[in-house]
Amino acid sequence: MSEYQLKPGKLGKKVLDAYKNVEDRFVDAFLEEDGSLRTGGMADKVTGAYHKVEDTVVGGYQKVERTVVDGYKTIEGAFVDAFLEKTDSDAPAGDHSPESCR
Repeated sequence: MSEYQLKPGKLGKKVLDAYKNVEDRFVDAFLEEDGSLRTGGMADKVTGAYHKVEDTVVGGYQKVERTVVDGYKTIEGAFVDAFLEKTDSDAPAGDHSPESCR
């Protein structure tokens, strides 16, 4: 069965845009041009707070994504169980004669 990823939709895009805005502000305020962290007394506190926000946002989004994808997989599995069946490997592909459907 294929793996799927949730399309963000309107709410997801807003969450991702808000997260990107926080990330951009963090980078502007606390990182040097080369990507290294600016030193200072608040650097550790701010970095820790940023990581908590990041973990919360990403974890929450991943939980929603898993719930939706798992729900879809459940529906897909029920559909397959209800309406599809495996064919014998002996029957030629595309053989739809009444004998092959029994």
